[in-house]
Amino acid sequence: MYILILIGVAMLSSFLTLVLHCCLIVGKDSDKNWEEEQIMKKEETEE
Repeated sequence: MYILILIGVAMLSSFLTLVLHCCLIVGKDSDKNWEEEQIMKKEETEE
């Protein structure tokens, strides 16, 4: 019985790690897009 609990916890923790990792990747991508937008706005105001 304990082995089933252990397997369940391991599956749950690996799924949670995967979700957090995906959130990190999406967050970095959106930060990069935001920085590019700020640079473009700055260049437009200078012209």
